[in-house]
Amino acid sequence: MLNYTDLGSGVPIVFIHGLGSRKEAWKPQYELSNQHRLIIPDLRGHGETELNDDISIKNFALDIIHLLEHLDISEAYICGLSLGGIVAQELYKQRKDLVKGLILANTTSYIPPLFAYSIIEESYRLHNESDEELIEHILDRGFYDSSHKKEAKDSFLIRDTYMESAMSGIGLNYFAYLPFISAPVLLIGSSHDKVTPAFNVPMMEMFIYNATSVILDKTGHLSNIEQKDKFNSLVESFIENNK
Repeated sequence: MLNYTDLGSGVPIVFIHGLGSRKEAWKPQYELSNQHRLIIPDLRGHGETELNDDISIKNFALDIIHLLEHLDISEAYICGLSLGGIVAQELYKQRKDLVKGLILANTTSYIPPLFAYSIIEESYRLHNESDEELIEHILDRGFYDSSHKKEAKDSFLIRDTYMESAMSGIGLNYFAYLPFISAPVLLIGSSHDKVTPAFNVPMMEMFIYNATSVILDKTGHLSNIEQKDKFNSLVESFIENNK
């Protein structure tokens, strides 16, 4: 079973963190628990979750499905950032009946292998040097405004499953499935995202029938932290408009 945080009551929102991150990355969204029930898991191989084997996007999604079944939640909004956004797409593919709406933030539907492996090689080198070096690199690339780095540092925990998790999404292509998404979708991108550039948003939107999109100005990859108030407002409005 995944380690998870369960806050508030009302319409459930599942928040799925990114690579090397953990459930604490969603602390800026805790205020949403005033109106909603927030389910925030540590993915397999991340945070305090003790499941470490069989790392894959399929299993990341399946673990969350099992968690929702355990909590007797029949339908929820699913919000994923970066790797979490890919997991959210896989979750919809597996169990669309569980998904009332999708919020895909700073993510993509396809990670080209040639592009990914150069980044993986750099991450592998930093990972071998020290976890602190890797976290510092992630934070340097994660923000437009570097003043948020200190706030975000506790959002990351590098474990020995990091590289396997980093490889898990490479080559997977969800573009063929996007036209079959019938649930409402909110796409959030950032003007200065160095990890999943903003052009991913219009590319994905072209394939999704019921999608709206927002590009946050002067914002980097970790938009839920850097633009907390705007991010939370977008989530609130999306749910309000799609009850």
